[in-house]
Amino acid sequence: MKKLVKITIALLAFMNASSAIYGQKRVYTVANAHAHNDYANSVPFYYAYEKGFASVEADVFVVDGKLMVAHNLKEIVAKRSLKIMYTDPLAVKLAKDLNRHIILLIDIKQDYHNTIPLVIRELKPLMKYASAKGMPGRLKVIMTGAVPPAAELNNYPKWLQFDVNHLAGFTPKQWERVGLLSFRFSNYTKWIGNGPMPPADYKRVASLVDSVHAAKKPIRFWETTDNEITWQTLERLDVDFIGTDEVKEFSEFLNKK
Repeated sequence: MKKLVKITIALLAFMNASSAIYGQKRVYTVANAHAHNDYANSVPFYYAYEKGFASVEADVFVVDGKLMVAHNLKEIVAKRSLKIMYTDPLAVKLAKDLNRHIILLIDIKQDYHNTIPLVIRELKPLMKYASAKGMPGRLKVIMTGAVPPAAELNNYPKWLQFDVNHLAGFTPKQWERVGLLSFRFSNYTKWIGNGPMPPADYKRVASLVDSVHAAKKPIRFWETTDNEITWQTLERLDVDFIGTDEVKEFSEFLNKK
């Protein structure tokens, strides 16, 4: 039964991704769920992973040549490194769960020149699972935050993809390196899930979602309110990945439908 559940999650992830590209009505599941600031959860990585979340997010700082996971420099603790919290657990889980696909979204908090080479070195043990063009793996690694400009995206290994917040200014080759588009929700609406979204705001957000889908890319918003009306609205808007800080509540919302 447990194996069947894992296979089902993988199939749903594939079907949901396909529905975004081809305009079909999607069925939202945990395969559309993104654990925003996952490292802040009481049980980082494992809880969201076992719930079937499609994506987990880790903010990283470079400290003494190591990648440390924290929201800011003041919160850095010696045992909370990218290796301990994500690289090692992913290596174990992906070796065991042969049908599981997952996205590791790494938020660069400092200069990408220093951070990305360390990410490449750190994730080397996971490269046999990497998913990218020509690499049909199960782990998609996407850099977000202080990412390089478009002109530099192809300077990095092809398994490393990037999260951007604009559609223009890319050559076709550069655009291939974009794995996700993310936008701050409050830049498009001040609505916080207290009743229906104002029609003008809904139209504005829907237009952005349609533009991203027309460009054959997935979209997410950050700083959205964690409540059911917001989640329902994001579903109606056909947002690919819905971020949450409330892993338990969001997974229950998705699973009760």
